Amino acid sequence: MAYDRASGPLGPTPRREGWRKRRYVAVFKNKITDSMQEASETQCWLEFSLACEYIDQATFSELDDEYEQIIAMLNSMEMNADKFCF
Repeated sequence: MAYDRASGPLGPTPRREGWRKRRYVAVFKNKITDSMQEASETQCWLEFSLACEYIDQATFSELDDEYEQIIAMLNSMEMNADKFCF
């Protein structure tokens, strides 16, 4: 698992917390929103890495596209929270 000093460990923690708290729609949505914010922050770090030439354009594009897909999936989960909560 990667680690970002500003936000802590980068990984599935907010999503797992949200999944465990899916009994409460508002809490579930909040955790999904947190996950989207973490993914967006990672994209900012990817842009920084590209600008400083730590990664090449191909690597940046691949990772950025993956994060866009992750954000889209999380957004869909948030918009359809009632399907995930019980």
